[in-house]
Amino acid sequence: MAIAVKVKGKHLQVTEGLREHAEHRLQKLETYFQNIREAIVVESVEGGQHRVEITLEGDGLLLRGEERTNDMYVSLDRVVDKLEQRLKKFKSKHTHLRNHQQSLRTNVAATNGSGFDDILPADSEEDVDDTPRIVRTKAVTMKPMGIDDAVQMLELTDHEWFVYLDMDTHLTQVVYRRRDGNYGLVVPKI
Repeated sequence: MAIAVKVKGKHLQVTEGLREHAEHRLQKLETYFQNIREAIVVESVEGGQHRVEITLEGDGLLLRGEERTNDMYVSLDRVVDKLEQRLKKFKSKHTHLRNHQQSLRTNVAATNGSGFDDILPADSEEDVDDTPRIVRTKAVTMKPMGIDDAVQMLELTDHEWFVYLDMDTHLTQVVYRRRDGNYGLVVPKI
């Protein structure tokens, strides 16, 4: 099944060459994970830098990457290479877990994921006020998962933290990447 690739330009017109290049490169990712249903590519130019952000979604997997260079094609190639490496790592771990039926950390069921349902834009008014404000809100569907699955999703999303619904306690928890390379867990105390 081919990946549905959507290429969008943020304040720029996407050329047919860039669109075809993105589609060609992203279709090759099916080699590592056949269940990718959709790839959203957002291309923009910010301060002279060509920025490409790609979000892959499918079968409970949400994978995001971003690159900025002086050339849109180079940015696209680099972010696809980064996503390819993460998918290889995911496939390797997933195959290892399936073969051994348990994680090295804890006994957890097979991977459950979460995905974004909608991205809701926050109200934006031209304010002179420089205080930080909420500029974007994301609504997420949270499927219960264990800590191993949450850490794996954190690694795939390239963020510093990941919010998930714990399958044992049914509480919302946050796993985060520490500066020392390890992970931390925020557990609500009620």
